[in-house]
Amino acid sequence: MRERQRMFRGLQNMQFTLRGLRRQVAGHAAALAGVVVLFAFIGPFGTYDTMGPLARSGYWALAMSGNWGLWAGAYLLAMHLTQERPLRRQAVAVAAVAVLVAVPGTAIVFAAETLFRPGYVGLVRLPEIYFGVAIIGLVISSVVHVIRSRPAPQEQGEHVPAVARPRFLDRLPHGIGRDLVCLRMADHYVEAFTTEGSDLVLMRFADAIAELEAADGMRVHRSYWVSRAHVTGSTRENGRPALCLTGGHKVPVSRTYLPEVRAAGLI
Repeated sequence: MRERQRMFRGLQNMQFTLRGLRRQVAGHAAALAGVVVLFAFIGPFGTYDTMGPLARSGYWALAMSGNWGLWAGAYLLAMHLTQERPLRRQAVAVAAVAVLVAVPGTAIVFAAETLFRPGYVGLVRLPEIYFGVAIIGLVISSVVHVIRSRPAPQEQGEHVPAVARPRFLDRLPHGIGRDLVCLRMADHYVEAFTTEGSDLVLMRFADAIAELEAADGMRVHRSYWVSRAHVTGSTRENGRPALCLTGGHKVPVSRTYLPEVRAAGLI
């Protein structure tokens, strides 16, 4: 029975994580498609004069998709290593990794050159290619960092105190508001659920809870934190207590935190 319960919770956690990852992948794919279409249309770096529309599309799809994967991975690594650092240091880290990953990025662009316009670019122009890849990487990484670092504007009707606002709410990306329902630990990420959606935040679960100290909520499980305002009732899942939350979420209550949950009147 316990093994089945662990398997069920594992599958449920995996679904939550995959949902947040799918949302991030979809956002990156949309942004990548937009950049490819733009570059194929304007034809920078001589591609407009030397290629037709179809060849330009293939060239930029190969060159940008390969580099985009490098930039995304390097950006996440930089954010993981500097997650507790000031924004200025994070920006320096983002710039540094963009310059470093331009080295393998140059190889990707050279491969695209060889495939779509052989003989046009020789090894002597590798420094020029590197410079272009580094500049584009710096611009795109900087734009992504600025967008993700900006605090989302407070939405009307959200239950956010005007004084001593929890710092964690400023980490939530645009589009899901700040009316926090619950948090769930997802490996190196924290999955935040609001009344408008969910997304992954790269930070430790313990640090997220520490930043929510001023919020009206509590930890109810090793992997879950809930907002008291969004607890709508309680139930039992596979013989164990669980809280029912706004939006249909159900969060397990572990034996360790059960006395505190009962003392708070949530069960």
